Order: sequence, then C-alpha cells, then structure tokens
Amino acid sequence: MIHHIAIGTPNPSNLAEFYLQIPGAKKTQEFHYDSGMVRSIWIEFGPIILMLEEGAKSSPRALVFSFTEKEKTKWIQFLNQIQIQNKTDYTVYFLDSDGNLLGLSQYPEKLTLI
Repeated sequence: MIHHIAIGTPNPSNLAEFYLQIPGAKKTQEFHYDSGMVRSIWIEFGPIILMLEEGAKSSPRALVFSFTEKEKTKWIQFLNQIQIQNKTDYTVYFLDSDGNLLGLSQYPEKLTLI
C-alpha cells in the first residue's frame, strides 16, 4: 500500500492551491523553516498523502486519480476549468501549475466525464 507521494516544487503554497481544487483533496499539515518559509504542505487524497516539498522541481512520471460517483459532478466542474493535455478511453491527462503530469482514470471502465 502506498503511504505518500512527494513532489518537489520551488513554491509549495502555489502548487497546493492547484491540488486543493481537486475533488477529495484535504490539506492536513503545513511545515515551515525557522525563517517562516513554507517547507512542505501535505494534502490527503483518501488514504494517500501528497507531500509538496520545497526544493528542486521533481515528480513521478504521472500521478493518476480515481473518483467515486459522489465526486463525479465536482470532477466534471474541475476538468472544465483546466486544459486537457491528452485522453484515452480510460484516462484524461492534465498538468498541475508546475507542469507535472496528472490524470483521472476510470479503468477498467471507459471514462465518460468529458
């Protein structure tokens, strides 16, 4: 089971603004350096924690979300506000504000949101 995924970013607060728009996201912790600058922001997506860490920009190849029927309307609204990069029958791909590749998948069922 995955505990967390860490993404490096020069500006955790900026990137957190993007991720907190994603349905199901919940900010759980924020850590600061002694100077007061944000060091890390943790956002929960169900049992997985996304840790946005201050530093060089780095990420996994793609971070792909799933959704429940209860969240379907919120995902449709979110996807209508952003630019879609690519899509397959099962997954739609988009970028976060740092250019990291994200997706939304309904595999093994075909994605019917957009």
